[in-house]
Amino acid sequence: MEKRFENFNWAFFGVTIALVVVGLINLYSAVYFWGEGGTMALFWSQLLWMGIGLLMMFVVSFIDYRIFHRTAVYIYVAVNILLLASLFFGKVVRGTSGWIQFGGFSMQPAEFAKIAFIFIAAKYYSDHPNPEGFTLKDMFKPALLMLIPFALIVLQGDMGSSLFLILIFSSLAMFAKIRWGTIVLLLVVGIVAAGAIYQFGLKDYQRTRIFTFMHPETDVRGSGYHLMQSKIAVGSGKIFGKGYLRGNINKLRYLPERHTDFIFPVFAEEWGFVGSVVLLGLMGAMLLMGVEIAAKARERFGIFLAIGIVSMLFWQLVINLGGVLGLMPLTGVTLPLMSYGGSSVIAVLMALGILQNISRRRFMF
Repeated sequence: MEKRFENFNWAFFGVTIALVVVGLINLYSAVYFWGEGGTMALFWSQLLWMGIGLLMMFVVSFIDYRIFHRTAVYIYVAVNILLLASLFFGKVVRGTSGWIQFGGFSMQPAEFAKIAFIFIAAKYYSDHPNPEGFTLKDMFKPALLMLIPFALIVLQGDMGSSLFLILIFSSLAMFAKIRWGTIVLLLVVGIVAAGAIYQFGLKDYQRTRIFTFMHPETDVRGSGYHLMQSKIAVGSGKIFGKGYLRGNINKLRYLPERHTDFIFPVFAEEWGFVGSVVLLGLMGAMLLMGVEIAAKARERFGIFLAIGIVSMLFWQLVINLGGVLGLMPLTGVTLPLMSYGGSSVIAVLMALGILQNISRRRFMF
């Protein structure tokens, strides 16, 4: 047992557990209301998902992560089958038909599609080194591998999760080194595709989110309500916050989606600027440790796997905070280890377990 934990990255584990604890404490406040108790079922459900996620994290921490190199194709195909199934038979939640129901439990395959793509992309880049830089022709296969789950998720109506695949693909491509001519061409294609998606791929409420981001004050009781209440909650926390369970914007139910998309304003209102800096410091430490793990990995697949996971967590953090602070349109993206959601929590903790695995294995081969 001692040898099993000999190369365990305790600092990385400590940051992970700290975020898990902070997330649970904050979620309890998000679902608790003055004089009523609140919907505690959400808290107990999240506690269960956290427990399952931590168990899965330990499992993937102590197996040889190179098994994902051998099984990447099978995992990728299986997840895409789940995406296809959820498209036709999935439960609709907030306009997104991306949930598969198992008795009393629901699973969102889109959360696991991010990891499945990271596996298959890491396998491709590790198997096809190109020191001179990848050309457009070289990028065709990884781009196609990204576009298949991307299209399935877009058809489900989940633009937030589909955006992640593009960002992870771009991050891995930049790290793998692509030629400047290819970058320019991809940017042009991306701009054209973005215009086409806005015109033909977005639903009316999604276009409204973009307009609301630009002009939230034009309809503070309608489309701009969510964003304005989010900003008020964050700002009212001031330096040290109002105190735990004392955030009145949340407790009086002015803040919508407080347990999912808008979980950060709940925290900022109660813990203020100082608490928010501490939370972002923990998030930043997790990302920097992930980059360090990638830098010290002993083989190419481990490096690309770690970079893919770090990019996934980074963009999830940026997009959620950017949305609730009014720096970019709201996309419905959750905050890692803070927002309520079983699929998201399990996927993130499994990803962190893989980083722990890569960190341990650098001493073994």
